[in-house]
Amino acid sequence: MKLKNLPLSEIKPYWRNPRDNAAAVAAVRQSITDYGFNQPLVLDTENVIIAGHTRYKALLELGAKTAPCVVLDLDPQKAKEYRIVDNKAGELADWDMGALIPELRELEDLDNLQIYFGDDDLQKLLEETGGVGADPTSQADVDAAAAAAGTQFERVETNATAGQVEVVCSHCGGLSYVSRDDVLKRLDANAPN
Repeated sequence: MKLKNLPLSEIKPYWRNPRDNAAAVAAVRQSITDYGFNQPLVLDTENVIIAGHTRYKALLELGAKTAPCVVLDLDPQKAKEYRIVDNKAGELADWDMGALIPELRELEDLDNLQIYFGDDDLQKLLEETGGVGADPTSQADVDAAAAAAGTQFERVETNATAGQVEVVCSHCGGLSYVSRDDVLKRLDANAPN
């Protein structure tokens, strides 16, 4: 694997790119404008894009002349596989709303993020889950919630969460799973002597 800066004029989109990325170009362009270009294009040894078609299009629209690129020496079969896998893998993830809501609440301005969430109104989402501008969650908040809940934790018996307990966030109502042993250790550490 080699990293090098290449002129965009030497980079070739894959002629049969299976991903329709036109709707994402504006968001990626805005991300590059706001946060910089932080993820190189992935090319084969002929400078054909394996991963990064959307970033490439966004750079063109921004008038960039060059881009950092990772050049992989993959056989054509592996390049085809990776092109599909790289795009498909992101679709498998879901948002953990219990983790996302507190992150959103701690931001001063959600306008910069709205482009990435399409029709989901972030402001409305926060209002529906406990208000906008809530104080950031501190470790003391977490400790107090765990201590107050005490024995209310219930063991969850599924293959994915065996040995864990379901915890409800006091700020957003989101559910999380934590190790039962960790909860008990924290409770024991905070118990009065």
